[in-house]
Parts: sequence; C-alpha cells; structure tokens
Amino acid sequence: MLPSARRTTPNIAAVARDAGVSVGTVSNALNNPERLAPETLGRVRDAIARLGYIRSSAGRTLIRNTSDTLGLIVPDLVNELFVDISRGAQLTAADTGKRLVLANSGFNAHALASGIAQHDGQDEFLEHFAEARVGGIMVCSMRAPGAGIERIRNHVGPIVVVNYDAPGADWCTVLMDNEQVGRASVDHIADLGIRHAFFVSIPDLVQPVVERRRGVHAAAAARGVLVHDVESEGLTAGTGREAMRALLPRVEELVRRGERVAILGLTDRTGIGALQVLRERDDLRVPQDVAVVGMDGDHRPGGIDWVSMTSILLPGYEMGAEGIRLLAAEAEPGHVHERVVLPVRIRPGQSTVG
Repeated sequence: MLPSARRTTPNIAAVARDAGVSVGTVSNALNNPERLAPETLGRVRDAIARLGYIRSSAGRTLIRNTSDTLGLIVPDLVNELFVDISRGAQLTAADTGKRLVLANSGFNAHALASGIAQHDGQDEFLEHFAEARVGGIMVCSMRAPGAGIERIRNHVGPIVVVNYDAPGADWCTVLMDNEQVGRASVDHIADLGIRHAFFVSIPDLVQPVVERRRGVHAAAAARGVLVHDVESEGLTAGTGREAMRALLPRVEELVRRGERVAILGLTDRTGIGALQVLRERDDLRVPQDVAVVGMDGDHRPGGIDWVSMTSILLPGYEMGAEGIRLLAAEAEPGHVHERVVLPVRIRPGQSTVG
C-alpha cells in the first residue's frame, strides 16, 4: 500500500494567484459578491472550485467579532418533540443565512424514571459552544440551565432557553403550554361524557410532567371528572402495557357498572401500550368502553394501526422557529427578554371517538 500523498491546503492567496486578482477581490467574492463584476466573480469562483479552497470560519469570526453559526442543545433525540424543534430551528436559521450545529446532551426522562444511570452533557456543550464563539445558543432543557449559562454568559452571544420555565430568567424563553396539554385531554373526554379516568405517568421528575399533571387535575375539578394518578416506570409502550394490565381489574369493575373509562397516557407510546392490552380483550371495547388519549403527538399513524390514536399535537417546529427569532432579537440593543408560550391542539382519533 502506497503512503498517502501529503496535500497542500490552498489559502486565499493561492486563489487570488489562480484567478489573477488581488486577495481583497477574493475576499469580496466571498463576503460581498455584489461588489464585483460578473466576469470577475466567475473567475474567482472557478479558482475556488479548482483549488478546493474552503475559508476559515474561525478567522472570519475573529475579524467580524460575530459568527453565522448557532448552537442548539437538545436533551434527547429519541423524543419526537426535540426532533421537531431541531427541524424548525434549522430551517428558520437557514432562511436568515445562519447555520445550526446540533448537540444531543443525552438526558432521557424515560431512563431517569427507570433508574438508568445517564450523563447529561448540557453544561459541557454550553462551554463547547462558548469556546467556539458561536453567534448564539438555543438550549432545550429538561432541568434548570441557570448554572451552566451563568458560567459562559460573558463569552458568547445571545442565549434562548426552550422547554424550561425559570422564574425571573435573564434570557428569552420559548415554551409550550404543558398545562393546556393536560386540560385539553380532560376536556376532550369530559365532552364525550366520560367521568372516570386514569392518568398514567412517570413521577414528577421533570417540569413538563409536573405541569401536565397540574392541568389534568385542574380540568378534572372543573369538569367533574374523577382522575386517578397511576405511576409507570417509564414512557414506553412496554411500561404502558404493564400499567394497563395492572389497571384491568379496576377498569373491568367500572365497565360492569356501566361507566365509560378513559386512559390518559403522558406519552403516545404509553397510550399505545394500553391499546395493545385492550385489543386482547373482547369484553373491553375501544372506544365504547375504554377511551385512550396520548399527550405528546409522538405517534404518526402509518395506515396499519388497529385504531388511530387521539393525541395532543405539540408545537415543536414552531418552538424551534421562535427560538431562532428570539436569538436575533436578543442581539439587538435594548432588547427586553420575552417569554413566549405556544398553544397546543388535540387530534381526535378512533381511540376516543370511534
């Protein structure tokens, strides 16, 4: 095997020589192409392509004292919400000429509830983006981000926090109305005449769970629905099945008394697990006897479902887009921090309305 040939990295001076122009003209071609005649711009671009020149963003950031790169930290890409937030942020950033770099910090609520050890790299990625002097950072957090942000505050541009509500925060915040998630779920079953429900959820380990539970019980009190909290050991279909099997005796008794029952799953996957157990039972009809609601819009019907899932659709894409807007607004002199709360909406399916 022959040793790999050592290649010379082309620099801006090499591009200028190849194109027969000055270094300043190459710089204009890269940063202010409208200043050049079309023929000159074409020669420079041809030379760049020929030589394989790639400019240094680090040098450009140093000269301009700003960067077109933004950092996005999400806790868990298994969660569809953070995939949607990332997509909304990336596409919106691209529309404004910015590039988004994504970091997954590895914080998983299911693992937390299951007692699985995990390392949350949120603060480490905050420091990494600060070292890189990115033009701004969006932090999608499941825990208080204040300590990590305080450490880097003087070394980075604007910061926006998504999905965590910190009272008195010294940054802009983008949230969805998690209490509305709980309220909308109970309002839906109450509108169907259901007066008995089981809320299947992990303990109050993260803020969204606390807020959804609060919304569930507030709406239940207002609508006359009796809601029982049922603790699950995770957020998967498997833990949903376990919870549903444990509930069967209570559900059977209520149905025998002529009551219609609702299962409210903190996640769609929890609800799917409940549906899988109910499908095995000829005496518990969905949705006539038991209605099932998921709360995170995570399940995308694929045409092969037994029944379509009633769920709450979360505004992930919009949260990502709003975060990018606020990063730009934060960079403006005199900007006053904003706290934006986006609404959710229910998607009725066959699991409740037949």
